Amino acid sequence: MKNDLTLMANKQSAEAGRGVYLNVLNEETKIPMKLQEQFLMQLIRDNENTEFGKKYGFSDIHSMEEYRKKVPVMNYDDFAPYLERMKDGEKNVLTAYSFDHMNTTSGTVGTPKYVPMTDRQMQVFMKYNFLYINGLKAELLSPEWMEGKIFCTSEGTCVKQENGITVGCASAKNAEVLKGGESQQAKMMRAIYTSPVEAMIPEPGTDTKYLHMRFALMEENVTGITVGFYNMLAHLLQYTLDNHEMLIDDIEKGTIDESVKMPKEVREAVLKQIEPMPERAAKLREAFAGGVEEPFMKKVWPKMTYIFGAGADGLAVYAKKIEEKYAGTGIHNLFAGVTASEGLWSVPAGIDTPDSILAAGSTFMEFLPVEAGDDFSQCVLMDQVEEGKIYELIITNLNGFYRYRMSDAVKVTGFIHETPLVQFMYRVNKTISVALEKTTELALDQTVERAAKELGFYLSDYCVYPDVDSEPGKYIFLIEPDEKGVGVDKETLRKCIYKHLCEANPRYLYAVEHGQLSEPDVEVLQPETGILYREMMIYKGANPSQLKPVHIIMNERQKAFFFALIEE
Repeated sequence: MKNDLTLMANKQSAEAGRGVYLNVLNEETKIPMKLQEQFLMQLIRDNENTEFGKKYGFSDIHSMEEYRKKVPVMNYDDFAPYLERMKDGEKNVLTAYSFDHMNTTSGTVGTPKYVPMTDRQMQVFMKYNFLYINGLKAELLSPEWMEGKIFCTSEGTCVKQENGITVGCASAKNAEVLKGGESQQAKMMRAIYTSPVEAMIPEPGTDTKYLHMRFALMEENVTGITVGFYNMLAHLLQYTLDNHEMLIDDIEKGTIDESVKMPKEVREAVLKQIEPMPERAAKLREAFAGGVEEPFMKKVWPKMTYIFGAGADGLAVYAKKIEEKYAGTGIHNLFAGVTASEGLWSVPAGIDTPDSILAAGSTFMEFLPVEAGDDFSQCVLMDQVEEGKIYELIITNLNGFYRYRMSDAVKVTGFIHETPLVQFMYRVNKTISVALEKTTELALDQTVERAAKELGFYLSDYCVYPDVDSEPGKYIFLIEPDEKGVGVDKETLRKCIYKHLCEANPRYLYAVEHGQLSEPDVEVLQPETGILYREMMIYKGANPSQLKPVHIIMNERQKAFFFALIEE
């Protein structure tokens, strides 16, 4: 009966999404500027009586150009005073649309940001981030994916204020449905997802890695994985390798090992949901019989079909790691489009491609050439972008952000009908520029990946510290190989990284040749340093689903942590 309900729920999602997917692909992509104008003009009319709308004369704006002349480009600090008032329950400040939730960003650097999630924006997410994705799966994947459950790694918490507004991550808000007991929606979610509510909305002190993996391993018929960022999935899969014997023993006996940390009431609630599964345990032992050197995912979940999440560009190193070490062949990557707590801007163009399609009906978008700096007069619209160029996104959306500078850089890789295809490249505010060389995170990714490939070692993670106290300044690369190590001396590694860095960013080479920078230094980190940092951030209250890897050391806390874990 459970399998029947899972199949029914997946089929309903697929059929509901198929029409949306085909409409976006075949209709919306032909009229992007019409959709952009309709979106903006409706937004202006709906919000002309808000405090922000009155300040900038929305009632007198009748075109996209008038809007761009009247409203300046802004950053988060410009909106922060308004957002604090909205968090306190004040209405008609930035938006007239109703909302009862404020998203929080991960806050891995600095103070967390607050983003209202309006009912109108939720409709956008439902269309482009749920229905479209399910339609894409229905059209491009084998129908087998509908027969099994989804391993959803999402987790987080939110707090309900006295004014009724919840504050926290969006995933926790969505997972609250699971607490609905016997509601139809709660039943459907339980039929689709493997993880229990105790993992998706964890109590403090709960080992969510254990819960996510324990329940996913219990279920043989898992056909898909949904994850925020691929680095989180890589950590979970490595945890499985390191602890598979304990996990399998618990599945066999229907127990929870005493070493697993969780509050007493959580342990009692979870124990009520499990029972001894000796047959499943026997299959799992057979799957790991070949040792931890062999990819195990298809052995554990024979019908595994796809992984959906952010795993392209800056996270490509983790997608590669997952394929080589854990997945093997036969599992498709469905890379998420450009999204953030603030909104959604693009949707996947297909399977196993980093390209995404700009969602013209989701947000009003402007594009600032990255070389323009702060010259906002150079902003162009969707019909003016050029293939091959990189632009910083300026967005206006349904959450109350107007001409908001996202700091996300995207590259136009082509077009589908009249709509641009893009790839996320890097965060504009996450570059190293000691001597105006502007080395992006993407260039650093390329540097360390190519060095690891050339020298024949497996890269687990890395980070870079811009040492501005040296004279001249220099980069210090902190390389974390897998447990086998690098296999070459540090000087060989340093020279290889230097060569590939000069190739990835010619400006860096120029700065070194002209005495503005020194050649880089290289250190090797202890195994699992990246995992340890992640665990520390979770302990400090960061949302695991939103934690991205640290590739550029941005503050003294990060510097102290990573430098303390350099191999002697």
